[in-house]
Amino acid sequence: MDRGFNLLELIVGCGIVASLSAMGFFALQEMSQQQALYSAGDFVQSALSKARFQAVAKNLAVELRVHPNKGEFTLIEKGDSPQLWRTLPEGVVFSRVPTRLPTFHSRGYASPSGTFILQNPSGQIRVIISVSGRVRWERIE
Repeated sequence: MDRGFNLLELIVGCGIVASLSAMGFFALQEMSQQQALYSAGDFVQSALSKARFQAVAKNLAVELRVHPNKGEFTLIEKGDSPQLWRTLPEGVVFSRVPTRLPTFHSRGYASPSGTFILQNPSGQIRVIISVSGRVRWERIE
């Protein structure tokens, strides 16, 4: 009596393992892209909130500037030149930027208010700056 596997059983077993691995790879890739998008939303929200606090603490205006096609933005004190450009996570870009970019003022408000759209292959999120200076993001369904 033979103990072991024949060639057909080995081929079927390897095919099942390969197909399960491929499905896991694509699911992992989708999760990675989604995490990069959420990370970008948190990153932009954090930077803008910091700019608001900086404007209040230093009693001056802080402007936002964006390079949409490069996925970069910077926050500068009114009248200064850009010092540090912040880059979004790889694969995430600004797909929509307001025509007039918001400025945070010394009383904590922002003018004008604005909405930015961040996008990558897994979807889009909206970063919203209200007139009161509050910043938040939400996923677009």
